Amino acid sequence: MAQRPRSRTSRAFPKTIAGVIAALVLAALGALGIQIPDWLKPGKPPATTRVERAPATTPVTPPGDLPRTASTFTGAKRALYEQVYADHRITLYCGCRYDANKQVDLASCGLQSLTDKSRAQRIEAEHIFPAAQFGNFRSCWRTPKDFPECVKSSGKTVSGRECCQKVDPVFEAAHNDLFNLVPAVGEINGQRSDYNWGMIPGEKREFGACNFEVDSSIRRVEPPENIQGDIARVMFYMEDTYGFRLSDQDRQLFTAWSRQDPPDAWEIERARRIMAIQGKGNKFVTQYAALFGKTATAPAPTPVPAPVPAAPVPTTPAPATANPAGWTCGTKTTCGQMTSCDEAKFYLNPCGVKRLDGDGDGVPCASLCRP
Repeated sequence: MAQRPRSRTSRAFPKTIAGVIAALVLAALGALGIQIPDWLKPGKPPATTRVERAPATTPVTPPGDLPRTASTFTGAKRALYEQVYADHRITLYCGCRYDANKQVDLASCGLQSLTDKSRAQRIEAEHIFPAAQFGNFRSCWRTPKDFPECVKSSGKTVSGRECCQKVDPVFEAAHNDLFNLVPAVGEINGQRSDYNWGMIPGEKREFGACNFEVDSSIRRVEPPENIQGDIARVMFYMEDTYGFRLSDQDRQLFTAWSRQDPPDAWEIERARRIMAIQGKGNKFVTQYAALFGKTATAPAPTPVPAPVPAAPVPTTPAPATANPAGWTCGTKTTCGQMTSCDEAKFYLNPCGVKRLDGDGDGVPCASLCRP
């Protein structure tokens, strides 16, 4: 037998009793002077607030403390090429020279094997701390469709990167920060992708004379030893400035890299130029000794010419550290600036520019000094 439907009166009665009880409770709370939230007051629907748990890598620095970075990536690249590297057109990873049109001289860094790669012919602005790594934890990167500013009038949604640049001031500043940008050969920039920095077993020499190793199977990149400290100090800067937390393992590795490869003259000058533009420096460069317990590499003093001997000048070949061209220490720091093997040996030995000998075999600038 079918059940008889309940009357509207019977259904409404419990609600009426509940309403009366709720009103009495609210009245009692009000009489006691207790603040009642708006959403509990009669006629006030509950607010729908979306709460998103902040991931471990969410920046914690308030926008007011951020560096004065460019508002667009185009503007950041212009400052990088035209102000920071205007008179130092040399890539970080392999020390390749490039011209004012950002065309790469592959022979200057032993990358002739990449001649057939069109992307190897041009310079690109590379993020040391990949944008994908600090963007992927942000909602604007993961779900740009949730932001009205990131949906075009056609209904098409922009990319996560573009969306974060529109709506997230912390991401925009980190993405355009000149400390995190370096000129790189396009092909090597592409091979690096967004992989982590680390150590790779063995010696995978895929880029000729450049000791830049990539292992896509473990998504890891090992840079040449002579720039490992440069990279470490950028990673520390990004963590300190934007709150992008590094793992304990990464922090230990980068500390070792920074101590093994102190800032050289160019890195110190680069930090000075960027600070002048953005208003915030990299303390891991400027306060290197206090933070790492070592002294940064200072330009070596100009050698004092030896007295001219009374005896005739011998006709035997000049030693590797001879200075027939009158070179002076402290004016050049990378292989891309050297004009000959003899000059590279001079800067390595009496001048002590150790970054010229990336593999530590005593022979500087393999592209110049090896057959």
